[in-house]
Amino acid sequence: MNNNFTVVSGDKGKVQDKQAKREQLYMKAFVRELDTISAYSDWNQCRDHLKRAVFYAVKYFGLERIDRRHSTEPRTVEQVNADFNLLEYVKILMGRLTPREMMSMFPIEKEYDGEEFGCKDYFFTVEKLKDFDLDKPLGEEGLEDFLWCYWNDDLFAFDVISMSIISNMYKAQTGKGILEKWCEDQGIGTYTINQEKGIIQDNQTGEIHKLSKKPSHLKIVK
Repeated sequence: MNNNFTVVSGDKGKVQDKQAKREQLYMKAFVRELDTISAYSDWNQCRDHLKRAVFYAVKYFGLERIDRRHSTEPRTVEQVNADFNLLEYVKILMGRLTPREMMSMFPIEKEYDGEEFGCKDYFFTVEKLKDFDLDKPLGEEGLEDFLWCYWNDDLFAFDVISMSIISNMYKAQTGKGILEKWCEDQGIGTYTINQEKGIIQDNQTGEIHKLSKKPSHLKIVK
């Protein structure tokens, strides 16, 4: 086996452009389905449009570009409110769907070693789904339970983004994120990273250090 590797510079701009286009496509598709849904007075008359709206929204929130925006970049109060309102509306739509409908769009990941590593997998999900009526709309509480027990990469990414948005809202109201507040209560130190300025600050002492710059667009090739 040849273990010699060469580091080459990838085209970071193209990756970002592709992400931006996908963001626009998913959001436009989501809004288009919402416009169609608004013409109906009964959710049961627009199931296909409802499912497509949820599918596009989950795909939108799962983009790396969106994750970075919510988890690392500064957000104004107006942006945080807009993020939160969009998330809550998407969750309302998701709550109108049944577990079976969610499963048809986001199949259980075919991973079977969860017990070994203490995490969710196919078997865990199948067992937990026995607690649900697969043909009954989830509702708000049922949706949270479903997302907690279900193992799918897209829904996992959606759940992670949801926590970031909720934490941002909490921070806008209290000055601290949810995890930051928990760490403070437990006596655990926290740090704030400013990617734009290239610094990391100790939230307890106020000390500032420079971040080492590691280009994310480098690739290793054999």
